[in-house]
Amino acid sequence: MPNFDELMKGKEAARLMSDKGKLEQLRDAPETQQIFSMLSRTTGDLESAAERAAKGDAAQLTDAIRQLMRDPEGARLIQKMKDSLK
Repeated sequence: MPNFDELMKGKEAARLMSDKGKLEQLRDAPETQQIFSMLSRTTGDLESAAERAAKGDAAQLTDAIRQLMRDPEGARLIQKMKDSLK
């Protein structure tokens, strides 16, 4: 899995970050809220896990995302989110 910095430097991330409307749409999507809820259950404290990831320690967040992607509902939500970004 690529690290956070690599993801943020990619073309897709740059395009998304420059599109305020798309970011707001993504933020407000029910799928996003469900994904955050699932990640929060897995990490216990999603905000702390995200802060650690931003500082270079992505282990907890990476594990939570892997679990989410193995969960059929999580995988469906992620795919639906990806499709909405096209």
